[in-house]
Amino acid sequence: MNISTNSTQIKRILLVIPALVALCIALIPTLKYQLPLSWDVYYHVHMAKLYLDQGFTLWDSLSYAPFGRPIYYPPLFHMFIGLWGQLFNGDIFTGVRFLQPLLAFGVVFSFTYLAYRVYGLSVSFVAGFLIIMTLPFHRFMLPIPESLALIFLSLSICSYYLSLKDKRVNYGIIAGILAGLDFLIHPSTALILIMVISLYTLILRLSRKNYNLSTFWGFILSTLLVASIWWAPLILNYGYISSFPTVITPLLDYPRIFGIISLLFSVLGAYILIKRREKGDLLVLTWLISLLVVSQIYLLGIDVLNDRILNFAVFPLVLTAAVGINYFKDKNKWIFYGLTLFIIIIAVPSGFLAAENSKPYPTSSQMEVVHWFEENSEGQGVVIATDLKIEPIILAFSGQPVAGGGYGVAKIQELDRQKYMNFQYTLEDLKEDHLAYLVFNQDQKKPPYSDLVYQNQDYKIFRMKY
Repeated sequence: MNISTNSTQIKRILLVIPALVALCIALIPTLKYQLPLSWDVYYHVHMAKLYLDQGFTLWDSLSYAPFGRPIYYPPLFHMFIGLWGQLFNGDIFTGVRFLQPLLAFGVVFSFTYLAYRVYGLSVSFVAGFLIIMTLPFHRFMLPIPESLALIFLSLSICSYYLSLKDKRVNYGIIAGILAGLDFLIHPSTALILIMVISLYTLILRLSRKNYNLSTFWGFILSTLLVASIWWAPLILNYGYISSFPTVITPLLDYPRIFGIISLLFSVLGAYILIKRREKGDLLVLTWLISLLVVSQIYLLGIDVLNDRILNFAVFPLVLTAAVGINYFKDKNKWIFYGLTLFIIIIAVPSGFLAAENSKPYPTSSQMEVVHWFEENSEGQGVVIATDLKIEPIILAFSGQPVAGGGYGVAKIQELDRQKYMNFQYTLEDLKEDHLAYLVFNQDQKKPPYSDLVYQNQDYKIFRMKY
C-alpha cells in the first residue's frame, strides 16, 4: 500500500472519529434505559402509529379529543420511525430508542463533513469535538424530528457551497431537495436553512457583480417542489395555524450553550473570517450573524423561541472557533496540537456527562398509569389528566383519546379542563364531551359521577359514570 493510500485512510478515520465518539456517548442512555429519551417523542410515536393505522391523513382525531385537529406537524419523520419500528417487530418505542446513537452520529458527522469541505480536515476534527462540548449536544441524541433535520441542514448547506465552488447547478438542486425534506421533517430548521442560504446568496450577489443566480433559483424551486408534497394539500384544506411563546435565554447562559472554549476562540476566528472574506468565510459569518440577530428579535416584541435559535447558532460559532484554533497550526504546530488534545480531553467527559444526565421522561408511577390504560381501556371516550404531560404518553402507548396530546401550538379547539378540575360540570357535560376518565394527582378529591378504578403513590384514575 502506498503512502497516498495510507494518507487517504487516515483522513477518513480522522473525519469520522468525532461522530463515532458521539455514537458511543449516545449508546449509554440507549442501553441503560428501556424507554427513549425526551417527552416530545411520545407525540411523534403516536403520529407514527396513526399513519400505520390510517395511511396518509391530514386529521388526528385522537389528540385534542373529542374535537380532533388537523395534523400541522410534517409527516416524514413519523413515517420514517413507523417503518423503522418494523425492524424491531413493530415496537416503535424500541426502534426510536436505538435510533438515538445513529442520530447523534449523523448530526456530528454531517457537520464535520461540512467543515471538512469548507476548511479542511484539521478544522473539521476540532469542530467535531467542540460541538460535543456544547449544551445542545444532548439534543442530538433525542429521537425527534429536529435531530434528523439538523443532518439535512448541514448536508444542504454543504451542497449549496459546493455548487458555488465548483459552479455546478446540480449541487444546488440537491441542496434544495434536502431543504425540501427538512420542510417535511422540521419546518423551523428548514426556515433557518432558507434564511441562511438566501442571505448568503444576497451577500455574494452584492459583493460580486457577476454572480450567477441560477444555482439559487434551482435551490429554491427544488425546495418548493419537495415541500409542496405535504404543505400544499394541508394549507388548501385547513389553512395554517401555529403560535409560539417567547422564550428568553439569559446572557449568563451563553457560555453553557456555546461552550467557553468555543466562545473564546470564536473571537479570533471571526477576525480571520472578516479579514479573509472568502466564499466559505462569508457563508459561516452569514450563518452565525443572522442567527444571533434573529435570536434577539424578541426585543422588538416578536415572539421567538430564543433558546432554540441559539441551539442552531452553535454550529457556525463552533466552526468559527475551530478556524481560530486552526490559526495556530501554521504559527506554532505544538500549540495547535496541545489545544486539540486539551479539547479532546475536555470534550469526551463532557459528552459522557451529558449522556449520564439524559433520562427518559416518565416516572415509574406515570408508567404505571400508562400501563393501566394499555390493559384496561377500550379506546373510547376522552381522558383528561391534571398532569398534562402524561396525556401524550397515555395516547402513544394505549391509543386512548386524550384532551391534549402534545404539540399544543397547532390546536384549534379543546375541552374546558378547569370545569372538570373544579368539579363545575354536569352529567350532560360528561355526555357532550365524551369524557371517560379523569387522571388526578393523589391529593385531589373524588370527582362527581365517577368510580376510582386505580391509584398509586402519585395518581388516581377515575372512570366517569353516565
